[in-house]
Order: sequence, then C-alpha cells, then structure tokens
Amino acid sequence: MVGFRQLRSFLAVVDAGGFHRAAEALHLSQPALSQQIAGLEDELGTALFIRHARGARPTPAGEALAHGARRALRELDRACADARLAGAGETGDLTLAFNELGGQHPLVGECLALYRAAFPGVNVRLLEMGMAAQHDALRAGTIDAGFHYRLPNADAPFPALVLDTQPFALVLPERHPLAARETLAMLDLAGQPLVLLSREANADTHDGIHASFAAAGVELVVGAQASSDSGLLTLVKAGFGLGLVMRGPRRMALAGLELRNVEGLSLAKDLVLAWNPRSYQPSLARFAEMLREER
Repeated sequence: MVGFRQLRSFLAVVDAGGFHRAAEALHLSQPALSQQIAGLEDELGTALFIRHARGARPTPAGEALAHGARRALRELDRACADARLAGAGETGDLTLAFNELGGQHPLVGECLALYRAAFPGVNVRLLEMGMAAQHDALRAGTIDAGFHYRLPNADAPFPALVLDTQPFALVLPERHPLAARETLAMLDLAGQPLVLLSREANADTHDGIHASFAAAGVELVVGAQASSDSGLLTLVKAGFGLGLVMRGPRRMALAGLELRNVEGLSLAKDLVLAWNPRSYQPSLARFAEMLREER
C-alpha cells in the first residue's frame, strides 16, 4: 500500500529535479531515498522517473501520480489542521442546556457571548430544559453540559462547576402586612399560605423548603403549587400565598412584589454547569475554562 511518506518523497524528487537535491531537502541519504522510490515503483508496477546525467524527470505515469499526490496531500494537510483545531476545542459542536432560572443569570449570557466571539468555529446549540431533563440528556449524550441550580453539596449524579450561590428569600405582595418589615423570622410564616414549586417541577426546592420548615418547627401551609418560577410569582401576585424564591439576578419583573430575608431560613442553591465525564470534549473544556475566569 502506498503511504503518504512515500508520496512526499516522490514529490520532493519531482520538485528538485533529481535525487541528490531531494535527499538533501528531506535529510535522507540518497540510497535511502532511491530505495523508497524503487519500492513505490514496485508497488505501482511502473517506472516513475527517467534518470539522466543532470538528475531525473517524471515519466507520464510519474506526472499523473504527481498531480494526484499533490491533491491527496493537500487534503491530508487540511484534515490534520482540522483535527488539531478540534482537539484544541476551536471547532466542532457544543450543545448546552439551561433551566428557567439558570438561563437568567448574567454570567451565562455573558460567557456565551464571549465564547462565541472567541471560538466562531464552534457551532453552539442551546436548549431549555429542567434539571431532571438535563440529567437524562447528559446520560443519553444529547447535550454536552447543562446550567441549573441545585442544593449545595447535593449527592448529584454528575460533576459540576459551581458558578454562584443564591440564598432564598420571601416574595410577597407589596401591600401584605409582612412587607412593612425589613426582616422576618421563620415563626412569622407560621400559618401563612405559601405558593410552592411542585415536586414534579423542582424536587430540590420543594423538598428543601419542607425540610427548612420542619427543622425550624414551623407548620408549612401550602396555598398553591406552581410548575415554574414565573408561575409562582404570578400566583403570589394573585394573592394565593407567599413564596420562597432565590434572591439571584432575574429577568422577570417583580413589580408589585417585595423580597424579604427570613432569619433562620438557611436554604440556598448553587448555580452549576454539569457534564457527563464520559462525553467531555475539548470545546466544552474551553467553555468551562472561560466560565472559571469570568465568575
């Protein structure tokens, strides 16, 4: 089988017009180069050069081979360059998921913009999905990584880069009697109807709130349940109850609502970028590196 090394040696002889100058350019002995060309001629079953006193010139078969060899080596060089770029994370695909609140954090949008500007050769695809769906997609390999919030030190199925930590606060209508106070205590919430995220929507938050009330010895009264953070705020505005939400940066308007810290409420969640180590790739490594620098 003809190899690329033989083709490069063959073209060196064609370009140099002889074996002596080609051997010098290739840093080979002339006998070694002659042996390579002889092996190539044996493989093809035809003479490739006409030797003469001043050097060598290609036969018609040699000219045909030279034309095809140059094209093949250009393709090989291009493929090698593409492989180096992909291996360095400068080309390829990157599929990222984000949940409702994760996508609202400024760091996510800022880093995506910086990454796309720095690595225009990477095709970035964004999908919106909750944490449970992200975990399923990571297992299936349909996404490379996902942004979501999870409880600190949680027994999570995937490694993650922690980007931010946000405590929970009480959200309530601005005309509610408790809104007149700057700080509240857990006991102030006793008997107050609360709007919770359903367990199906966010098991971490749902269970975390129940655990916080149990630890404080305060009865939790559920006034309504929502399937999203924005839905929770809508229900609070409509008077179905008070809500507990992360204080972090959020895009949705809080018009007509107030946020208050609650003493004794230790609930907080980390914004993370999680990935499956089995499918970790160079483009994701570059993106994670940028996130580490920007956070």
